[in-house]
Amino acid sequence: MFERARGLAERAGDGLTLSYVLRHLGIGEHVAGRLAEARELLEESVRLRREIGFMAGVAANLVGLAYIALAEGRRDEAVAVLDEAAAIAEEDGAGGVMRSIQEARTRL
Repeated sequence: MFERARGLAERAGDGLTLSYVLRHLGIGEHVAGRLAEARELLEESVRLRREIGFMAGVAANLVGLAYIALAEGRRDEAVAVLDEAAAIAEEDGAGGVMRSIQEARTRL
């Protein structure tokens, strides 16, 4: 289903929808333990979201990237990514994302 949505979003040139599709594909890869694939998908979603100015979405994806970094044993990177996510979420007024960041910090 998500692969079909990905193709449709790409053909339509809909960066926002594509960013959501990539995020959800990345989450699926993370759950399946395919961390490199998950990271690649989330990084592409972050790129698209930065491009269109969807900064709360960037911050949300950075939380996912922090979890991946932590799962790969890169704690220092996870901390840095969460710091970036917090700065973006605070500036954007994204309270829900801030709660996700705080929860992620408890797992460090």
